[in-house]
Amino acid sequence: MKLLTGGNRYWYHVQAPDGKTGYITTTSYYTKSVNQVIFTLPPGVTLDPSITPIAPVTASNSAKFAAILQVAQSKLGTPYRLDHNEDRGQYGFDCSNFAEYVYHHALGYSFTTSSIKQYQSVGTPVPISDMQPGDLLCFNDGGHVGIYIGNGQMIQCGGGLAKVGYLSVAPGSYWYNHLSAVKRMF
Repeated sequence: MKLLTGGNRYWYHVQAPDGKTGYITTTSYYTKSVNQVIFTLPPGVTLDPSITPIAPVTASNSAKFAAILQVAQSKLGTPYRLDHNEDRGQYGFDCSNFAEYVYHHALGYSFTTSSIKQYQSVGTPVPISDMQPGDLLCFNDGGHVGIYIGNGQMIQCGGGLAKVGYLSVAPGSYWYNHLSAVKRMF
């Protein structure tokens, strides 16, 4: 059995080897802990138990990135609106609300929607040279954020486009030259 997220102090959410999932009691009289799998979340991130993400914490990194890309691309062309987040019933996003929205729906993550606080306390910092698809990118010490999708590109909201779209982060590009931090999110 694999231990999944979504349980509480009374129930374990588990997955059997055949892929079926369910719940079992946490009462030690009925259960025994054997090779419990623990998944660590990035700093500054919690799981939202009220959402079923596309890729759970137990998913492979490639499945997590595919989920991120699916959610992000579904919002292409959505307009930039300062302090807006569609999770709050508003139309449009700003950069940090877009990033949080994407990770929230793709992976079930919940974290601050402030770009400065994302820069300061969300994700595990990695060297720019180690940038991988799915990483949160922070620019100008938290003045802007985006999500790296590979091939020198990020998907983000705003950044001169006034909407959700792609921008270059290839070496020598404007945004690469303003990159302050790369944050590993899984």
